[in-house]
Amino acid sequence: MAWRFDKAIIRGELDNTERGRLQLRLEIIGYHEPICLDLIGDAWRDVAGSRLSFVNPSPEPQALMPPFLALQAGVVGDVTASRKVRVFTVPQDEWLMAYQENRIQDVPTEWWNSLYLEWFTPAFGRCLVESADFEIIVHEHAWEMDEDEEAAQKMANMHAMREYLADVIQRQESSDDDEEESFTEEAWEEELKASDRLNDANMEAIDKYEEDEDQEEKIAFVMGWDHMIEDMADAQEGIEPSENDSEDKKRRREWVEAMNIAATEDVLKLEDEDHEAVTDHPLVVRANNFIHRILDDVEEAGISEDRGKSAEHPLDRFISNSMNIMGKLAGALSGRRTSDIEVEAGYILAIAKRCLNWANEALSATQDLLATPEYSSHHEMIKGWRAELFGLREGLTDLRQEMRGL
Repeated sequence: MAWRFDKAIIRGELDNTERGRLQLRLEIIGYHEPICLDLIGDAWRDVAGSRLSFVNPSPEPQALMPPFLALQAGVVGDVTASRKVRVFTVPQDEWLMAYQENRIQDVPTEWWNSLYLEWFTPAFGRCLVESADFEIIVHEHAWEMDEDEEAAQKMANMHAMREYLADVIQRQESSDDDEEESFTEEAWEEELKASDRLNDANMEAIDKYEEDEDQEEKIAFVMGWDHMIEDMADAQEGIEPSENDSEDKKRRREWVEAMNIAATEDVLKLEDEDHEAVTDHPLVVRANNFIHRILDDVEEAGISEDRGKSAEHPLDRFISNSMNIMGKLAGALSGRRTSDIEVEAGYILAIAKRCLNWANEALSATQDLLATPEYSSHHEMIKGWRAELFGLREGLTDLRQEMRGL
């Protein structure tokens, strides 16, 4: 995922007075000297040809920062001072409370212009500074960009995003290995890792383009889904399926039809009053009850406001890892697969292994909570969480032994 560190910026300078070259100088909390970037490419029209400076009126440290490197080279992404962002019009305490109470959609917002600085380097991949709070001063305007030049630069930026996401996804060539061998625990683990990478890349693309009027086309392009772009173009132009279509297009059409039929069948099953519900696996029930217990405990202890401040906060680490266990177990065990037992066993073994890792991470977070002075009055509650985590971990170990036939 991209490095984002707008809060830690103290001040910065941008110079795009030379065509095809953009220089950035950033002073950042925690770095003993500024970082200087020499980037290939230009900003959007509103900034292209300019030299400007910006100041963060309220800088603050951030937990996740790229390692310090004073001089960096790379290529520009989207650079503009007129990107529209939604800004809450209530104090931070109010919208944080609304977020915790799952009513963030009710908080009033306004559209503001933000400074958006995106670049790509070999060392750190995608980096992003975005804020509507910076105070900007334009010092010089040496040249102007026309609409065609801006369109070309934006296309170059999309290609840079596409190359970056291709590295995130790490697509592998399909293999003709024996089908039974391809569904071992190890093979499923590789499939799950690939799925995680694909999901991370897709979420990053959605985050960037979700407010764009051409979001579907742009997301498909940067994700490398050229077939989707072709299908969307056909739909827009009213082109009907034909026997002369490529084999890939025919296979995609058959797959979509099959998925639609399967989805319809699932809906009919749910609507069937005589359909017998699938009984949740005891481990899923236990994990689900544990999550509800955690959320109730946090609310009653008055520490719910500590959530969401930082992904590195031990309470966030504990809850997020515990939720991962519940979510993945529900997906693997509640809707048992109808394929061969070897496929199912390998998949469940891989999921259980991941859940064990999350359980260990959650236990580590509880240890950090016990060592945090602010939580000294909540030791009994935290120790209760630890005891339940140990029980879940034992259950996961038993599940793995069961699936291995031990």
